Amino acid sequence: MDENLLNNSFEIVNEDADQIVKLLNDIVKEYSEDLDNIMKDIQDNVIIDNNPAIMTIEKYFIELSSALYNMCEKSERLGIFDSISKSKAQETYNMKYLEHQSSNMGKPGTKKPTVAESSAAAEMDALYDKTVNDIYSKAYKILKNKISAAETMISTLSKILSHRMQESNMMSNQTERRILNETNYF
Repeated sequence: MDENLLNNSFEIVNEDADQIVKLLNDIVKEYSEDLDNIMKDIQDNVIIDNNPAIMTIEKYFIELSSALYNMCEKSERLGIFDSISKSKAQETYNMKYLEHQSSNMGKPGTKKPTVAESSAAAEMDALYDKTVNDIYSKAYKILKNKISAAETMISTLSKILSHRMQESNMMSNQTERRILNETNYF
């Protein structure tokens, strides 16, 4: 195997991937920036802090719930771009395939293109439309995964709140009992 050819191929793929990842990141950021900011705040103020106040947890529980409400709509809007770009890629492929199949029709002495030739030509012509669809498809999946992770975080915050409330109630009950016991002795 020629190492230079292999390295050259890696460089080309990395350059193309860098461009596509930048586009993907821009799309995802546009749709999820609010959610990302809340999740970062939760990381900084709840997860890293070993003992956050109940009010802090409540605040992020409410903020995250509200953000998820808005994310559902954003996710479905992004899903439309995924669907449309998929249809566009398929339309381009079909159109170019048919154009290639009929390119030699009526010309004497020419053979009809094979299915493989027409498929290869159509795939080349639809490459950019297919790449756009891949970008939207990946962005949609990333957004869905972020929503799922946020839902898990809401569940976790809810459990923490419940646990903290139980602890608070237990401490309150113990304090009341202690006060009652102390007043019975005098």
